[in-house]
Amino acid sequence: MKKEIRIPITQEAITLVPNVVYKMERFWYDMTLRPMKMSVLMPKHWQEHKPQPLVLWLCGGGFQVMDENIWIPQMIDFARAGFTVASVEYRTAHTAPFPAELVDVKAAIRYLRAHKEEFCFDGEHIFVMGESAGGAIASEAGLITDPQYDVGEYLEESSAVTGVVDFYGVVDQTVMAQHRTETYEFFGATVQRLGGFPEDRQEVLEACSAIRYVTPESVPFMILHGSGDDTVPIAQSEALHEALTKAGVDCDFYIIEGAGHGEDEFYQKEVIDLIIDFMRRHI
Repeated sequence: MKKEIRIPITQEAITLVPNVVYKMERFWYDMTLRPMKMSVLMPKHWQEHKPQPLVLWLCGGGFQVMDENIWIPQMIDFARAGFTVASVEYRTAHTAPFPAELVDVKAAIRYLRAHKEEFCFDGEHIFVMGESAGGAIASEAGLITDPQYDVGEYLEESSAVTGVVDFYGVVDQTVMAQHRTETYEFFGATVQRLGGFPEDRQEVLEACSAIRYVTPESVPFMILHGSGDDTVPIAQSEALHEALTKAGVDCDFYIIEGAGHGEDEFYQKEVIDLIIDFMRRHI
Protein backbone atom coordinates (compact mmCIF):
# COMPACT_ATOMS: atom_id res chain seq x y z
CA MET A 1 0.00 0.00 0.00
CA LYS A 2 1.15 3.50 -0.79
CA LYS A 3 -0.70 6.49 0.57
CA GLU A 4 0.08 10.16 1.14
CA ILE A 5 -1.36 11.55 4.36
CA ARG A 6 -1.32 14.97 6.03
CA ILE A 7 -0.63 14.99 9.78
CA PRO A 8 -1.50 18.11 11.80
CA ILE A 9 0.85 18.84 14.70
CA THR A 10 -1.30 18.66 17.81
CA GLN A 11 1.41 18.08 20.41
CA GLU A 12 5.01 19.15 20.81
CA ALA A 13 7.94 16.79 20.77
CA ILE A 14 9.66 16.53 24.15
CA THR A 15 13.37 15.97 24.59
CA LEU A 16 15.16 14.35 27.54
CA VAL A 17 18.39 15.94 28.72
CA PRO A 18 20.01 13.40 31.08
CA ASN A 19 23.00 13.65 33.41
CA VAL A 20 22.91 17.41 33.94
CA VAL A 21 25.44 18.11 36.71
CA TYR A 22 24.13 20.84 38.99
CA LYS A 23 26.96 20.68 41.55
CA MET A 24 29.87 18.61 42.81
CA GLU A 25 29.64 17.18 46.32
CA ARG A 26 32.19 15.66 48.68
CA PHE A 27 32.06 11.86 48.78
CA TRP A 28 33.87 8.78 50.17
CA TYR A 29 34.99 10.15 53.52
CA ASP A 30 35.35 13.60 51.96
CA MET A 31 38.33 12.35 49.95
CA THR A 32 36.76 12.66 46.53
CA LEU A 33 33.96 14.41 44.66
CA ARG A 34 30.78 13.08 43.08
CA PRO A 35 28.59 14.83 40.52
CA MET A 36 25.02 15.55 41.61
CA LYS A 37 22.75 15.19 38.61
CA MET A 38 19.32 15.92 37.25
CA SER A 39 17.40 14.83 34.17
CA VAL A 40 15.35 17.46 32.34
CA LEU A 41 12.31 17.18 30.07
CA MET A 42 11.87 20.21 27.84
CA PRO A 43 10.51 21.18 24.41
CA LYS A 44 12.54 19.79 21.53
CA HIS A 45 12.39 23.16 19.75
CA TRP A 46 13.29 25.15 22.86
CA GLN A 47 15.11 27.92 20.97
CA GLU A 48 11.84 29.12 19.44
CA HIS A 49 9.66 28.26 22.42
CA LYS A 50 8.23 30.61 25.01
CA PRO A 51 9.86 30.02 28.45
CA GLN A 52 7.58 27.97 30.69
CA PRO A 53 7.06 27.09 34.37
CA LEU A 54 9.07 24.29 35.91
CA VAL A 55 8.23 21.18 37.90
CA LEU A 56 11.09 19.97 40.10
CA TRP A 57 10.46 16.29 40.87
CA LEU A 58 11.94 14.32 43.79
CA CYS A 59 11.92 10.52 43.83
CA GLY A 60 11.19 8.68 47.07
CA GLY A 61 12.98 5.74 48.64
CA GLY A 62 12.80 6.01 52.41
CA PHE A 63 15.75 8.45 52.47
CA GLN A 64 17.87 5.37 51.65
CA VAL A 65 17.74 5.01 47.88
CA MET A 66 16.71 7.23 44.99
CA ASP A 67 16.98 7.35 41.21
CA GLU A 68 16.29 10.61 39.41
CA ASN A 69 15.25 8.71 36.27
CA ILE A 70 12.85 6.12 37.70
CA TRP A 71 9.71 8.31 37.44
CA ILE A 72 10.58 10.06 34.15
CA PRO A 73 7.84 8.19 32.20
CA GLN A 74 5.21 9.55 34.60
CA MET A 75 6.58 13.08 34.16
CA ILE A 76 5.84 13.18 30.43
CA ASP A 77 2.27 14.33 31.10
CA PHE A 78 3.54 17.47 32.86
CA ALA A 79 5.98 18.18 30.03
CA ARG A 80 3.17 17.86 27.48
CA ALA A 81 1.04 20.21 29.60
CA GLY A 82 3.57 23.01 29.19
CA PHE A 83 6.03 22.55 32.05
CA THR A 84 9.75 21.99 31.95
CA VAL A 85 10.44 19.08 34.29
CA ALA A 86 13.66 18.56 36.25
CA SER A 87 14.00 15.29 38.18
CA VAL A 88 16.74 15.92 40.72
CA GLU A 89 19.19 13.63 42.50
CA TYR A 90 19.76 14.33 46.20
CA ARG A 91 21.99 12.76 48.84
CA THR A 92 20.38 9.96 50.82
CA ALA A 93 20.66 9.45 54.57
CA HIS A 94 23.38 6.79 54.50
CA THR A 95 25.54 9.24 52.54
CA ALA A 96 24.82 12.41 54.52
CA PRO A 97 22.29 13.27 57.26
CA PHE A 98 19.84 16.17 57.30
CA PRO A 99 20.05 18.88 56.00
CA ALA A 100 22.00 17.43 53.06
CA GLU A 101 18.88 16.67 51.01
CA LEU A 102 17.49 20.17 51.54
CA VAL A 103 20.82 21.80 50.70
CA ASP A 104 20.93 19.75 47.48
CA VAL A 105 17.42 20.67 46.35
CA LYS A 106 17.98 24.36 47.04
CA ALA A 107 21.23 24.17 45.07
CA ALA A 108 19.37 22.56 42.17
CA ILE A 109 16.76 25.33 42.22
CA ARG A 110 19.43 28.02 42.12
CA TYR A 111 21.24 26.21 39.31
CA LEU A 112 18.06 25.99 37.25
CA ARG A 113 17.35 29.68 37.70
CA ALA A 114 20.91 30.52 36.67
CA HIS A 115 20.48 28.41 33.51
CA LYS A 116 16.84 29.16 32.77
CA GLU A 117 17.38 30.00 29.08
CA GLU A 118 19.06 26.65 28.43
CA PHE A 119 16.11 24.75 29.90
CA CYS A 120 13.27 26.83 28.44
CA PHE A 121 12.31 27.91 31.97
CA ASP A 122 10.69 31.26 32.78
CA GLY A 123 12.78 31.67 35.94
CA GLU A 124 9.77 32.66 38.03
CA HIS A 125 7.56 29.64 38.59
CA ILE A 126 8.92 26.48 40.23
CA PHE A 127 6.62 23.83 41.68
CA VAL A 128 8.51 21.31 43.78
CA MET A 129 6.84 17.92 43.81
CA GLY A 130 7.81 14.54 45.22
CA GLU A 131 6.62 11.19 46.49
CA SER A 132 7.29 9.61 49.92
CA ALA A 133 10.75 10.79 51.02
CA GLY A 134 10.64 13.07 47.98
CA GLY A 135 7.34 14.49 49.23
CA ALA A 136 8.93 15.18 52.60
CA ILE A 137 11.85 16.98 50.93
CA ALA A 138 9.49 18.91 48.64
CA SER A 139 7.66 20.12 51.75
CA GLU A 140 10.97 21.11 53.33
CA ALA A 141 11.97 23.04 50.21
CA GLY A 142 8.63 24.86 50.16
CA LEU A 143 8.38 25.68 53.84
CA ILE A 144 11.96 26.12 55.10
CA THR A 145 13.22 29.51 53.95
CA ASP A 146 16.15 29.95 56.35
CA PRO A 147 19.14 31.15 54.27
CA GLN A 148 21.53 28.87 56.18
CA TYR A 149 20.43 26.05 53.86
CA ASP A 150 21.52 27.95 50.74
CA VAL A 151 25.08 26.71 50.40
CA GLY A 152 27.39 26.56 47.39
CA GLU A 153 27.16 28.21 43.99
CA TYR A 154 24.70 30.64 42.38
CA LEU A 155 23.87 32.26 45.71
CA GLU A 156 22.71 35.34 43.81
CA GLU A 157 19.72 33.25 42.70
CA SER A 158 16.68 32.56 44.87
CA SER A 159 15.75 29.05 46.04
CA ALA A 160 12.13 30.08 46.68
CA VAL A 161 9.36 28.06 45.05
CA THR A 162 5.86 28.86 43.82
CA GLY A 163 4.08 25.87 45.33
CA VAL A 164 4.43 22.30 46.59
CA VAL A 165 2.81 19.01 45.61
CA ASP A 166 3.38 16.46 48.38
CA PHE A 167 2.67 12.79 47.69
CA TYR A 168 2.33 11.04 51.09
CA GLY A 169 5.48 12.53 52.64
CA VAL A 170 6.64 12.46 56.26
CA VAL A 171 6.23 16.04 57.45
CA ASP A 172 6.50 15.59 61.22
CA GLN A 173 9.53 13.49 62.03
CA THR A 174 8.96 13.93 65.77
CA VAL A 175 5.79 11.85 65.50
CA MET A 176 7.30 9.26 63.16
CA ALA A 177 10.27 8.77 65.48
CA GLN A 178 7.90 7.48 68.16
CA HIS A 179 7.24 4.47 65.92
CA ARG A 180 10.86 3.95 64.94
CA THR A 181 11.13 0.47 66.46
CA GLU A 182 8.36 -1.00 64.32
CA THR A 183 10.83 -2.14 61.64
CA TYR A 184 14.60 -2.35 61.60
CA GLU A 185 14.64 -0.66 58.19
CA PHE A 186 12.79 2.39 59.46
CA PHE A 187 14.92 2.54 62.60
CA GLY A 188 18.14 2.49 60.57
CA ALA A 189 16.90 5.16 58.17
CA THR A 190 15.86 7.40 61.06
CA VAL A 191 19.22 7.10 62.81
CA GLN A 192 21.10 7.82 59.60
CA ARG A 193 18.97 10.80 58.66
CA LEU A 194 19.28 12.32 62.13
CA GLY A 195 22.95 11.51 62.51
CA GLY A 196 22.22 9.72 65.78
CA PHE A 197 19.52 8.16 67.92
CA PRO A 198 16.26 10.14 68.08
CA GLU A 199 16.39 10.58 71.84
CA ASP A 200 19.72 12.35 71.42
CA ARG A 201 18.75 14.40 68.38
CA GLN A 202 15.56 16.21 69.34
CA GLU A 203 16.74 19.47 67.81
CA VAL A 204 17.35 17.75 64.46
CA LEU A 205 14.01 15.93 64.66
CA GLU A 206 12.27 19.28 64.88
CA ALA A 207 14.50 20.91 62.25
CA CYS A 208 13.65 18.29 59.60
CA SER A 209 9.92 18.36 60.34
CA ALA A 210 8.52 20.60 57.60
CA ILE A 211 5.21 21.11 59.42
CA ARG A 212 6.95 23.22 62.05
CA TYR A 213 7.74 25.92 59.46
CA VAL A 214 4.17 26.66 58.37
CA THR A 215 3.33 30.39 58.48
CA PRO A 216 0.63 32.57 56.89
CA GLU A 217 3.23 33.44 54.23
CA SER A 218 3.82 29.82 53.20
CA VAL A 219 3.38 28.87 49.54
CA PRO A 220 0.29 26.99 48.31
CA PHE A 221 0.20 23.23 48.80
CA MET A 222 -1.44 20.23 47.22
CA ILE A 223 -1.33 17.04 49.31
CA LEU A 224 -2.09 13.53 48.05
CA HIS A 225 -2.36 10.48 50.32
CA GLY A 226 -3.93 7.05 50.04
CA SER A 227 -6.39 5.85 52.68
CA GLY A 228 -4.72 2.43 52.50
CA ASP A 229 -1.17 3.66 53.14
CA ASP A 230 0.48 1.48 55.78
CA THR A 231 3.97 2.97 55.33
CA VAL A 232 3.42 6.66 56.07
CA PRO A 233 0.33 7.23 58.24
CA ILE A 234 -2.28 9.46 56.60
CA ALA A 235 -2.24 11.40 59.88
CA GLN A 236 0.98 13.03 58.62
CA SER A 237 -0.85 14.62 55.68
CA GLU A 238 -3.93 15.40 57.76
CA ALA A 239 -1.79 17.30 60.26
CA LEU A 240 -0.06 19.28 57.50
CA HIS A 241 -3.38 20.16 55.87
CA GLU A 242 -4.74 21.30 59.22
CA ALA A 243 -1.67 23.44 59.95
CA LEU A 244 -1.73 25.09 56.50
CA THR A 245 -5.48 25.72 56.62
CA LYS A 246 -5.24 27.17 60.12
CA ALA A 247 -2.52 29.55 58.88
CA GLY A 248 -4.74 30.64 55.98
CA VAL A 249 -2.56 29.00 53.31
CA ASP A 250 -4.21 27.70 50.13
CA CYS A 251 -4.11 23.89 50.42
CA ASP A 252 -5.82 21.18 48.38
CA PHE A 253 -5.88 17.78 50.11
CA TYR A 254 -6.96 14.68 48.19
CA ILE A 255 -7.38 11.33 49.94
CA ILE A 256 -7.33 8.55 47.37
CA GLU A 257 -9.66 5.84 48.55
CA GLY A 258 -7.98 2.48 49.11
CA ALA A 259 -4.64 3.52 47.63
CA GLY A 260 -1.50 2.22 49.27
CA HIS A 261 1.95 3.77 49.43
CA GLY A 262 3.30 4.63 45.99
CA GLU A 263 0.56 2.83 44.11
CA ASP A 264 -0.51 3.48 40.52
CA GLU A 265 -3.63 5.44 41.51
CA PHE A 266 -1.46 8.53 41.99
CA TYR A 267 -0.37 8.57 38.34
CA GLN A 268 -3.76 8.23 36.66
CA LYS A 269 -4.99 10.97 34.32
CA GLU A 270 -7.61 12.19 36.80
CA VAL A 271 -4.93 12.86 39.42
CA ILE A 272 -2.44 14.33 36.94
CA ASP A 273 -5.13 16.73 35.72
CA LEU A 274 -5.82 17.84 39.31
CA ILE A 275 -2.13 18.58 39.82
CA ILE A 276 -1.86 20.50 36.54
CA ASP A 277 -4.95 22.54 37.45
CA PHE A 278 -3.47 23.34 40.87
CA MET A 279 -0.21 24.57 39.33
CA ARG A 280 -1.91 26.62 36.62
CA ARG A 281 -4.04 28.35 39.24
CA HIS A 282 -0.90 29.59 40.96
CA ILE A 283 0.97 30.86 37.90
